[in-house]
Amino acid sequence: MYSLSMNRFIFFIVFFALLSCGKQSQKSKNNVDQQVAKQETPIIQIDLKRSDSISIDTELASKLSKKEISSIFTRRKENQVGISNTIYQAYSYKDKSGEYFLVLTDHMKGLNDEKDTLYDNIYAVNVTNKNNQFKKRSTIQDKIDEDWETSIGFWNRYSEISDFDNDGLVDLIVVYGTMGQDMHTDGRVRILTYHGKKRITIKHQNSDFGDGRVTQINSKFYLLPTPIQQKVKEKIRLMIRNGHAVFSQDWEKKMKKEAVRIEGE
Repeated sequence: MYSLSMNRFIFFIVFFALLSCGKQSQKSKNNVDQQVAKQETPIIQIDLKRSDSISIDTELASKLSKKEISSIFTRRKENQVGISNTIYQAYSYKDKSGEYFLVLTDHMKGLNDEKDTLYDNIYAVNVTNKNNQFKKRSTIQDKIDEDWETSIGFWNRYSEISDFDNDGLVDLIVVYGTMGQDMHTDGRVRILTYHGKKRITIKHQNSDFGDGRVTQINSKFYLLPTPIQQKVKEKIRLMIRNGHAVFSQDWEKKMKKEAVRIEGE
């Protein structure tokens, strides 16, 4: 009788010891997996194409066909709003404040050794359209730094036309960037957000080196409605994931504290 009770006692001690070890082992494995996942941010290399379209809310905006572009933007209209490059994309949108066009142009620099087309300047214009009379609202104009940049272009994959905060007015997020000697790794990124009559810019310099990464944020960005701020941050995450931007590791934490300048690892 004593032997049977003793055996049962020993069995339960061994059983609970094994169970406890199993839980500790699983817990340790989970901790390691979480640490590895946290350390490794997978980068999916995606090509940015000139033919990429801006994401739009189709109830508010539409992309113009080549035929529509040539019909609407005559040489006289182009001169009126300062267009000298070739228009390669244009969008129309409408909200309770009126009708508008967003027009994108660039200028071809030439071909590199790999036969990739390079561009040396860009120009975009946002115009009002009232009774077929155009009035320039805002422009985007930039060019490469010939000393170290090789090409510049609009990154339509990250741009968007929509009413993010549901106030009845269309908001624009327009993104463009450059390539340096090491492709996107040492290029620039510009994120322009249009809300009402305000244009707010985030300027970023990519770099493989921590002390070379600098993000400058207009303080008015933090006055934008939360949905717009979140949408911009979402696009930054995508740029990082797709290998087009290299931001400091703590950029989100610092933006939560409304930092206007972020630099470092």
